[in-house]
Order: sequence, then structure tokens, then C-alpha cells
Amino acid sequence: MKKILFITNRLPFPATDGRKNMLLQYIRHMKEIYPDSEIVNLSFIDDPKYMRHRPPEIGRLADLKLPGMVEKLYNVLVHSLIRRRWPLQVSAYYSRKTHRQIREFIREEQPDFVLYDMVRVAEYWSEGKGRTVLSYDDLLSRRYKRQLDWFQYIPSILGGFSNKLPGSLKRFAELKFVQKRLIAFESEMLRRYEKKVADHFDHLIFTSPAEALDFREVTRHDSCHGIPMKVEPDAHARGSRRYDPNKLVFVGKMDIPHNSSAAVYFCERIWPRIKREMPDAAFYIVGKNPTAEVRQLQSKYPGVVVTGEVDDVKRIVRDSALMVAPLLFGTGIKTKILEAMSWGVPVVTNRIGSEGLDVHHGEDLFICDSEDEMVRSVILLMGDKETNDHLSGNSIRYVSSRFSGPATRKNMELILS
Repeated sequence: MKKILFITNRLPFPATDGRKNMLLQYIRHMKEIYPDSEIVNLSFIDDPKYMRHRPPEIGRLADLKLPGMVEKLYNVLVHSLIRRRWPLQVSAYYSRKTHRQIREFIREEQPDFVLYDMVRVAEYWSEGKGRTVLSYDDLLSRRYKRQLDWFQYIPSILGGFSNKLPGSLKRFAELKFVQKRLIAFESEMLRRYEKKVADHFDHLIFTSPAEALDFREVTRHDSCHGIPMKVEPDAHARGSRRYDPNKLVFVGKMDIPHNSSAAVYFCERIWPRIKREMPDAAFYIVGKNPTAEVRQLQSKYPGVVVTGEVDDVKRIVRDSALMVAPLLFGTGIKTKILEAMSWGVPVVTNRIGSEGLDVHHGEDLFICDSEDEMVRSVILLMGDKETNDHLSGNSIRYVSSRFSGPATRKNMELILS
């Protein structure tokens, strides 16, 4: 019987955001390939209430502890600022005691495969008989560098990561001039670290095949793969759908900078122009942990609704005329876009949002190069049901052909073979 170990920087369930969806997909792919395997999850638990949602594929689950305040400060001062060895997020996650726990587990259990979730846990690499996989998600160094171009729309570059910092350091890091320097520093540290740690792992995986190809050329790593999100179209989405023509939606975890900045930007620059043309329009911002700046949008701009975390994201999105994804920066394939397309909901985005997707503008989704074009596209899809239905059907066909289970599982089979 195969034993597969996942070391995750948060629980890989429930499916409340794109990263958790991706990790659940990896777990289920592995269970499909090796039905008799035991999957064990060692995880930093982001919220204890999620424990009751543990999927049946995970046989055992153990809690990992973050470093205490003193160790975090030592890591940041010595390993990040003085020695320049670790990005700040690695310093915030690395605990020597936890590393001993992981090494002991691997020595005793001898797993056949060990998957490490993102570079922030790469320092926990431990020697063993099994093959090791580092899931980068996407190139964080590239994402952070792009943030600098849109800094004015970012409430906080730290997002939910700020909760991992000691209180005194968190207050200092929230100062705007400090944040700009931090993001430039972290981007460069990540760029070096992403390449350095690659040699420790047998396989590297990204959500975007295009990013995997770029990274393979940089590192010359011989097993670097893109495994995009598996998205199965909803059988109920086919055909002409029923929706609220006055409703549009944006979805994402709202304490992550690329989501919060997109919401703020859209409300400031795009939404007032749409509202003038469509007085009954409503814009729903859906996702847990909205920042103070995001929460204020609903009192500042008429027609904006900030829902926070909801039980059924799919229902809200499917009821909308369209989903917008006005992302100012980011990397990799955007899961939120694929999910909306799989539900038959037209998407209006830009070059950042469509990155990594081989799509056709005006046929599969709308890719807007300017604010004027985004306003026109939103108004068209809200007011023209024929165009809306056409894009809806094409969205489903696109996802079916590119992101079905067999299409996304083949690289995982290659890694595990």
C-alpha cells in the first residue's frame, strides 16, 4: 500500500478558495491513481472549524505548529534581513520543533511520496526514501513584483499573512512606505529562493503549464509540470440559463492583495460608469475576510454589496449576469475564472486574468485592454441576452475540452508512475 504525505501551509479543505480546491484535486487525483493508498496530511490549521469538513480521502491529519514570537523575530532578523537566506514568509512559517516533528514522521512512516505546499514550507524538506514534490502554486516572486505597479489600490500587501507576524512587527509592516520596500525585498528574495530550493525536490508543479515551462527553462529542472485546476462543467448549466440581468459578481478571498485591490479598483474606476448606464445594477463582492477597505465599498458606492464568506458561492455566481475579474496583478491560471466559465457564467477580465489560458476574446470570454472596453463589455452582457447565452455556451465547451478530469490528471500520473 502506498503512503502519501501532504505537508500544507493550511488545511486543504473545505473548498472555500482556489488554493484549497487545487490541493483537494491533488489529493483526489492521487487517491484515484492509487485507490488503496493512505493519505496523511500534516497541516498548519488555519481555522479549527474547518476540521469537521475533512474529506474521506485523508486518512490521518496532524496539526503543525507555527514558530513562537521569539523564533519568528529571530528568523526574520537573522535569516531574512542579515543573512538574506529566506523570504519573510519562510521565516514566518519555519519552526525548528516542527521540522523535528516532520523529520521524525518521515523517518518512522517512510512515505512513498511527500508533497510540500508552496515555497513557504519548502524549508521543511526532510530526507527519506520517498519522492518529493514541491507545489509552487504560481511564481510568487513575479506576482509580488507586479504589485508594485498598482500599489495605490492595495489596502495591505500582507493580506492574511499579517496574522503570522508578531504584533510589533505587524504594526511596523502595515506602514505604507515600509510595505513598498517590503514587497520589493520579498519579491527579490523569493526569486532567488524559488530557484535555490528547486534542486531539493524530485518534481515541481505549478497550476499554469506556461509558468512551469518558464521555470523549467530557468532552472533546467527535468521534472517541472503544469497541473491546472480540474473543472467539470455543471450539467445544469447547459442551454439557456436563468439569471438576474442586473447582477454582476466578483469572487475571491478578500484579504489577499490581488483580490482586494481588484475590488477597490473596479469600484473606483469602473463601477460608477456602469451604474450611470444601468441604474438598477448591483455588484456583489463575494469572499471571506474582506479588509476594512473592501467593507467600506458598499457604503461608498451605491449598488455594491460585500457579502463576506457565504455557504454557496456557486449559487450566487450562477444567479449573476456575469462575473468580472479586473485583476491588476497576479500569476498563474485563475481558478475563479474557470469555475465561473464551467457554470456557464460569462467572464469579463483583462490580460492578467486570462494569463495562462488559450482563449479567444469575444468567443470564450471578454479580455479588456482598457477601462472603456471593460465598461462596454459589462453593459453588453447585462443588456443583451443573446450575447450572454452565446458566451455562456462557449465557456462551457472551452472548459470541457481543456480542464476535464482526464486532461488535468495526466501529469500527476506521470509524476506518480
